[in-house]
Amino acid sequence: MGLVKLTQGNIEKIQIDEGIVVTDFGEDNEVILGPTRGGAEFVATPSIRDIEYDGRKGKTKGLQLKDGEDVSLKIIILCCSQQNLALAMPNATVDSSSSKIEQGDFGVIKDSSYLKNVAVITKMLDGTYKILIVKNAMHEGAFTFKAAPKSENEHNLEFLGHYDPLTEGKIWSVEDSTENPLA
Repeated sequence: MGLVKLTQGNIEKIQIDEGIVVTDFGEDNEVILGPTRGGAEFVATPSIRDIEYDGRKGKTKGLQLKDGEDVSLKIIILCCSQQNLALAMPNATVDSSSSKIEQGDFGVIKDSSYLKNVAVITKMLDGTYKILIVKNAMHEGAFTFKAAPKSENEHNLEFLGHYDPLTEGKIWSVEDSTENPLA
């Protein structure tokens, strides 16, 4: 087997460095989250169902169904602002006058707990940008806050995309941009 020859196009589309994470990207209330540590990880996971039949040898082309798909954007954030901390606590109440976050109500999670979207914007070697967007995003995992000697608090945010049963829209996208989307 010979060596694989790269093209200039292959090289130019190498994604470099960390990305910038933005909540409500493209909206009037968009906010850049940061600083982060360890970059950002976008994961789209389809649910594939195989149709089984007698004599089947394994996965069979044309006999698979995509039943669903989940998407997430994972980051580790260092900034401990009240706004950032509240992102990790669905249904929490934020009192801006007292700068206090309190446990929210049980029951149905309010629409206001879902962000319109969360995006990670990355740069390519050719100077273009890749924008990965998770729609109707909300963190559902644990909230942790750790104070330790000679270290910084890191809290994990895993924004999951959520389908809207009223619109049945798509919950993620990957876009190319020739211009800096934050300029």
